[in-house]
Amino acid sequence: MAVLNPPRSLPALGRSIINFLAGSRRAWTEEELIEAFRPPGLNEDSSSFEGVAHTVYTFRAIGMLCSDTDGVITVSDTVAATGDTLSPAAFRRALQKHALDLDRDGDPWQTGPGESLTGGARDLLRAMSWFLAQDALGRPLSWISGVQALQHAQFPDSDNDTWAITNDTRWGAVTRWGPALGLTAPSLVQAKSELMPLPVVAINDVLDELPAGQVPIGDFLGQLAAKLPVLHGGLVRASLVAFLPDGDPDPGIAQDCADSSVGQALRILQDRGRLIFDTLPDADGIRLSRFDSQRQTHVTLVQGGKR
Repeated sequence: MAVLNPPRSLPALGRSIINFLAGSRRAWTEEELIEAFRPPGLNEDSSSFEGVAHTVYTFRAIGMLCSDTDGVITVSDTVAATGDTLSPAAFRRALQKHALDLDRDGDPWQTGPGESLTGGARDLLRAMSWFLAQDALGRPLSWISGVQALQHAQFPDSDNDTWAITNDTRWGAVTRWGPALGLTAPSLVQAKSELMPLPVVAINDVLDELPAGQVPIGDFLGQLAAKLPVLHGGLVRASLVAFLPDGDPDPGIAQDCADSSVGQALRILQDRGRLIFDTLPDADGIRLSRFDSQRQTHVTLVQGGKR
């Protein structure tokens, strides 16, 4: 199983299916779910079932749905434990935890070919770790405008089977799953297919799980990477960097700064009042951007703030 292929999986539909199953008093098979959720006006179309079927497939792959030997689809125990009905924010955090589950998938950059390469959410982990290593202060990226060329330049083999995002079909899935996870942001001025490596929403979700107060910025960045391992400092990003011949492609890292995607996200969260940065004497620090002159040594998490 994989997340980016099949191509028609819909994360938002996954929430609807999960909430539907959690509140239902009867058992539902996959065939019954497809009939219930596919658009009524397309019921006679030969491909009308694919959006629902592919969504069920991917949510089983990441452990949010389960099926038994009779074909009955149920919500997994880990999802059921979060409550009967998942709000958009609760669903997104559950999606992050299941999609970025390294206990299930291991290191996605250290697996062999075939099913082991795409099982669970390994394809999504590779795609997100690579995309978040690109310049968040650069131009928005699409398959034609940047993604193909950057992968061709950065990966050791011109064979796209070794790339993080192997073709435009999987890129189409990335444009849905990246924003759904809060790890990417759509361009505000370009085409909808263009994304920025800007994990503001995902980092903001994680902040709700961290204690308020001031900590050294190195410890803070480590906490973020532990919960979102596709960020710089996380296991998946570190393995990607070891895989690439020229090391980390992010220009912020090359200039001894924070990773550009993380640094830019933290600046946005500072503007929203969630974070306060300080420079204390005789403490280690880091510039949040290659355009900053001052290093930040500590960060204070303020519970609440503008969303």
